[in-house]
Amino acid sequence: MAIGDVGDSSSAAGLEELARKLDACDPLRCFRDKFKLPDREYVLRTLSTTRTEDGKIDPKQEIIYLCSNSLGLQPKRTREDLLEVLDDWGGLGVMSHTTGKRPTEGSDEEPRRLLAEYIVGAMPDEVAVMESLTANIHTLLAAFYRPTAEKNCVLIEKSAFPSDYYAVESQITHNGYNPRDNLIEIELRPNDYLSTEQINEVIRQNAHRLAMIWLPGIHYFTGQLLDIKTITEAGHRLAKCPVGWDLAHAVGNVPLKLHDWGVDCAVWCTYKYLCGSPGGVAGIFVHSRHHAEEGSYVPVRGAPGQVVRGPRLTGWWGHRMSTRFQMSNCMEAERGAAAFQRSCPSMLLNSALRSSLLIFKEVGGMSPIREKSIKLTDFLKTLLTQGEFALPKNVLKIITPLDKAQRGAQLSLQFSVDVDKVYSQLTKNGVICDVRHPNCIRMAPAPLYTSFEDVLKAVKAIQEAVLNLLKQE
Repeated sequence: MAIGDVGDSSSAAGLEELARKLDACDPLRCFRDKFKLPDREYVLRTLSTTRTEDGKIDPKQEIIYLCSNSLGLQPKRTREDLLEVLDDWGGLGVMSHTTGKRPTEGSDEEPRRLLAEYIVGAMPDEVAVMESLTANIHTLLAAFYRPTAEKNCVLIEKSAFPSDYYAVESQITHNGYNPRDNLIEIELRPNDYLSTEQINEVIRQNAHRLAMIWLPGIHYFTGQLLDIKTITEAGHRLAKCPVGWDLAHAVGNVPLKLHDWGVDCAVWCTYKYLCGSPGGVAGIFVHSRHHAEEGSYVPVRGAPGQVVRGPRLTGWWGHRMSTRFQMSNCMEAERGAAAFQRSCPSMLLNSALRSSLLIFKEVGGMSPIREKSIKLTDFLKTLLTQGEFALPKNVLKIITPLDKAQRGAQLSLQFSVDVDKVYSQLTKNGVICDVRHPNCIRMAPAPLYTSFEDVLKAVKAIQEAVLNLLKQE
């Protein structure tokens, strides 16, 4: 039976049996044990709601975690791996830079290879592990947004996440232009999504003045997955400008083929679906056609008094590793995305990311994860709209595209009742998700550790919370 139709299983007992069957035949079910699920009693105590209605807490009842779109769970091996790093530092001091179990020097090499092969679809030298998301947005915009007298505008979506909006806005200002004139925003149509046709039409209309296109792979609010390949091709064909992507909500969520799709550049964080730790090290992609030759000097020096803009912002960690510590002050750039690195990496953050990426490698990359993700979100969507636990359309609306090709793991749920009260009740019942005002709750089942039974329990909790609120009105 297709997950998209509960059919004869629409009763509570039937849905529970269906969830158990789906979990029993799930090839990824064993990976749940590789992650540390939040402790229910700890969560409730932290929220100062240490009593359930009967005055007791059932410590055996697991938290239902549907918030990997905000922060992924901790792999169990992360603690052990980080302790090895701390042991090296404590036992070796400065020698831990180059010796020990986990030397700092080169600590980014394995994570970037794993990201390239298993997560983003790139060649190893097209990926760098570095800094934070917003810092990397600035890094790539500084390199790829090169305004001229005729082409000086940047295209983004009007509802962009603040990291992107502020960075683009400030880069325009930094280059001497006015965001009021040079920031082109794609309007989200009422009760609609950002269609590929709409985006391509805006590109066509503004092709003569676009210097850069910057869009999200998956929209943080609606959960919509954009057609990265088609839009990138349109940007190149129509506007003949670089096309960059913020993939914060796409990496570890959906399969990506950044090299094959011809993406110019991209950024992402690693603390969401990749489970790389809170505030974990971020990543960048720079297509090989934009790579400087290894050892090239950048920026090129001009004549005295001449202001010369180099192709990127540089730092000493972007210097070729073999001669980095000669301190020559003559930049010999690393080849590829590594040339964009500026500072010595955090060994702790790189180690935490590596711990998680090794699990993605064990799974076999994004294809099996995506296969289960589609089933999980189909199940969540179906339970919310069909069967015993469904809610009326005037109370709950799914604002994420129903077409599986246009969404990732996240479903965004719009409520007509007080969303903060719904969220509060869900949390007390052990369901962890997040709120985006004015009236949206985001839920993102993670294929590596979310079960179909988790999804069913979450929907039951939603129905209970909403019905309780409706009774109070």
